[in-house]
Amino acid sequence: MTTPAPRVRGANSLQLRFMLLVFASATLLALVAAGIAYQLGQARALASSRSSVQALATAVEATLAIGAYARDEVLLQEVTGGLARNELVDVVEVVAADGRALAKAVRKGASEHADATLLTRPLVSPFDAREHLGQLRIRLNDARVRAGANQEAYTLAAAMAGQAALLALMLYLLAARLVSSPIVRLASALRRMTPGSGERLQTPDSHAADEIGVLIAGANALLDANERQLQTERALRAEVEAMEAQYRQIFDASSAGIFVLDDAGRLINGNPTVSRLVGLPLDELRLLGQHDFVGGVFSRPEQVRQMIAEAARRGETVSADLELAVQGDQRRWVHCLVSVPREGARTVEGVIYDITERKSDENAVRHLAEHDALTQLKNRGAGQTVLARFVADARARGGLLSVACIDLDGFKRINDTHGHAAGDEVLVACAERMRAAVRRSSDLVARLGGDEFLVALRDVGPGDAVLVQVMQALLDGLSRPIRLSTGEEVSVGVSIGVACLPTHGTEPRLLVRAADEALYHVKKNGKLAFALALPA
Repeated sequence: MTTPAPRVRGANSLQLRFMLLVFASATLLALVAAGIAYQLGQARALASSRSSVQALATAVEATLAIGAYARDEVLLQEVTGGLARNELVDVVEVVAADGRALAKAVRKGASEHADATLLTRPLVSPFDAREHLGQLRIRLNDARVRAGANQEAYTLAAAMAGQAALLALMLYLLAARLVSSPIVRLASALRRMTPGSGERLQTPDSHAADEIGVLIAGANALLDANERQLQTERALRAEVEAMEAQYRQIFDASSAGIFVLDDAGRLINGNPTVSRLVGLPLDELRLLGQHDFVGGVFSRPEQVRQMIAEAARRGETVSADLELAVQGDQRRWVHCLVSVPREGARTVEGVIYDITERKSDENAVRHLAEHDALTQLKNRGAGQTVLARFVADARARGGLLSVACIDLDGFKRINDTHGHAAGDEVLVACAERMRAAVRRSSDLVARLGGDEFLVALRDVGPGDAVLVQVMQALLDGLSRPIRLSTGEEVSVGVSIGVACLPTHGTEPRLLVRAADEALYHVKKNGKLAFALALPA
């Protein structure tokens, strides 16, 4: 049974609302157009009036210059009086270069106003353009200028408003005839149809090739699709159920750990691979996930929370290599991908892959690239990189930094006398003693090459007792005898040059150069000592 189509009346009529909207838009458009036209017309009229006065001034400028040059007051008064008869002008005045009034004329009926618009033109000698004779001053009749401008602006604004209103009326009539009425008839016919009955809308000949025809064709296509949808819905439901079962099997058997968290970080779901990767039984993992999955599984949970916040903000998947919380003696690493769906459900989806072996290989390669193979100290490149980071951090915080260049005296003699193997033993022993003299958690010890070393002490300045203590510890430690594997004992001397930030420079190369100069000063003056560089 077909439900009768409701009749559209009063304020519910789309045609009535469209008419009101068109007239409201037309009124707004007319007001805007009138306002713009008024502004443009007024500006043009004001400019035209000022241009007319400027033209008059230009026409008499040469005559006034001759009168000013000859001090002919009669001529000046006659010319200024002629200008003052113009209705756009209130006062015309010629002033000499020394400020003395040569001539002045006031339009009949005008009064002088100090705030009236003032136009000025310089008067120069007709025989020497570089000689300044005075100035022509014209005060405009602003009231007359504005009145003329307003009259012209009102006329233009009224024309624009009328044009906008007429255009809106024509637009409404055309839209009502070509769009509104056919749509009302189409909606009524569509309302009377029964879904699945095979009925279709008929396209009038007058609308066969326009948008109404396209709309009718689209409605008929929708009716066809609705019939096909009813026929295929059950088949699709069965297919979806089969796909869900398949995806569940893939989820459980995947080699990647997959987990879903709620907005509080509690575990909603996770496959068995997650349990295997984190080293916890699935029941224990779910029990842990009821409180804080991120805090219990990852070594640095704050990093994971930052990833979740970034994924939610960017709407993209965020990935990083993360260390898991230690379960037993082995450290484990995973590559984690985190995404936050944009749907209403506030959940976090994560995938983890075991990269423990790759991470161990990367750390080994990085260590080889950054450390001296013999002494295991930072090599030259890595040492310069760390020093640059120390300098940038100290400058940002307004902190202190001390840099020491160290040279082993007599090392070449040991190499030549006892062989390179003995020299290597000496370098290894000296490296260990330098590490013992500094703070391992915050300071830097690097081998620049041969028997040259670099030490950087963070938050230590030239007046700190720590600097003297560390330098003395280096001198004492490096100058102690070293027992070789052959049983022999050898000794080396040491010379140290020190430079401090910001006293001796604010760039790494400047600090190293200053420390190096202090080092050579020590070598020239007896060695086995340290010296502070001269201030920059």
